[in-house]
Amino acid sequence: MFLTDSKSKKILFINMPSSFLSHQAPALYLKVTFPRKFDGTAICLATIVPDLHILFDIFIPFPLRYISHSLLGLFLWTMPITILTTIVFARYLAPNLAKLAKLKNPISRSLKFFGVDSWNYLRSKKFDKNFFIVGTYSALIGGFTHLLLDFPAHEYIELFFPLIIKSPDFLLFPLFDFGTITTTRGIFNFTLPVYRLLWLIFSFILIFPTLYHLRKMKKHELIEKWNLDNIK
Repeated sequence: MFLTDSKSKKILFINMPSSFLSHQAPALYLKVTFPRKFDGTAICLATIVPDLHILFDIFIPFPLRYISHSLLGLFLWTMPITILTTIVFARYLAPNLAKLAKLKNPISRSLKFFGVDSWNYLRSKKFDKNFFIVGTYSALIGGFTHLLLDFPAHEYIELFFPLIIKSPDFLLFPLFDFGTITTTRGIFNFTLPVYRLLWLIFSFILIFPTLYHLRKMKKHELIEKWNLDNIK
């Protein structure tokens, strides 16, 4: 979405969050490669949590993105929210999504193809001391992969908040400039700098390894195997 700052008249570009189905790629790779070292639910949810600031931005005058996309935010934002959402997801959302995946319709068949029907096994997850230890560092690592992917793909670098740094000039270089269009809603900017192109590439390309790992987990029944000890 493109719009202007009403005070400075500076043209701004707002990137919609792109973490769903793209940022999970490195998290799923780590879980599949080292299944006993990571909590799969926590590390995957942590790749989305930094973008959840959009749910609160309209209520808070301060840009929460500065915190959620910083190293400080890994501890103050991503880690606690991930632990909470992991419990809620495993207990309530995952089993209901598994039921949805078992229905007879095109959407459900697609979900089943990528293993969502096996998410009911997450209900057996034990929230004991070991979970909070493994879940905590899984959340930190998952959140950090999000920050790394976002690092070259935005106009500003919030990683070292409260210090906000402008991205290097080569990332701000406009590859295409189709000008602007002024409407009653504001000024729409159709410029494509390098960082925005990287954002588009990451958002699209990483979907494929994410789907690959989900399909691999389904074919080899990995979720069932990982949660077998909890069921016994």
